[in-house]
Amino acid sequence: MFFCCVFRYFNPPILLLDNLFFKLICLAWMTLCAISQSTFFAVCYSGSLCFVLYGTKLSEECAKYCRKTALTYTCLAWVVYVMHLSFVLYSMFFTGGYLDIMLAPIKTYASVSDFLIPRIAMFLFIIYLNAAWIFPQAMGFMLATIFTHQYQQLGEAFDKALHRCDERRVSDSDIEMFRQRHQDISMHLSQADDFLMFHNAGAFCCQLFTVILLLYVLIFFPSSTTDSVVLTLNIFWLFCASTGLSLTTAGGIMVNHYVSVDPDSVLCFRVMFMTGNSQTFIITLRCPS
Repeated sequence: MFFCCVFRYFNPPILLLDNLFFKLICLAWMTLCAISQSTFFAVCYSGSLCFVLYGTKLSEECAKYCRKTALTYTCLAWVVYVMHLSFVLYSMFFTGGYLDIMLAPIKTYASVSDFLIPRIAMFLFIIYLNAAWIFPQAMGFMLATIFTHQYQQLGEAFDKALHRCDERRVSDSDIEMFRQRHQDISMHLSQADDFLMFHNAGAFCCQLFTVILLLYVLIFFPSSTTDSVVLTLNIFWLFCASTGLSLTTAGGIMVNHYVSVDPDSVLCFRVMFMTGNSQTFIITLRCPS
């Protein structure tokens, strides 16, 4: 912060520092795209993702919830995708070269009178990067949401079975069925976490770095952006990076909350036992090794 405050009074260093921050933002963004695309390509090519999706047994209610969740996240992802491409399209072709810094080293070392063709090529590349940035995050958060809903549905089913039974007790066969169901969900969740952790780690670090740099640019270098649309683009980048960081953190918390419990060791259920007054006890069921 002191470094930025010192340089804000000198116009040439401000321009150089602003360009440096913009290059670092682009580098972090492209690194995140590479990590996300590589992770999901690897899990799709190896069949790990298909095994997790097809191997999970879903009830009719859970299947409806999954379809609604997938449709909602897909629509939101496409809205963000189109909005970002619209901002980039304007900034690339109608601002006098605001995003020409992304054409390095062509702009730096090549003697080109018209940058239209390089800009078109860069815009096509950004279309691919935009998809590699948005859709893997939507997919990762959707998986975390679905697994969390499965655990919640399992707990609700156990509560319903408990209330249907006389004397607030559940038979051994029902307990074994719930235990096996819990173990099956935990196994698939653990497998999903094995490949999601690389995407989540990259998304968290890169987007946190991007948010910090964008805040510095918007706070200390507001005069470097005179076009209102370009300023809106920077604010939109900040919003998307902050949202992606929040989704990555929330998805990681939801996943690791259940992965941290070994499905082959301890399984906890809530049991309501009526003895005049309603009391809550925790019963620990140890799974056989």
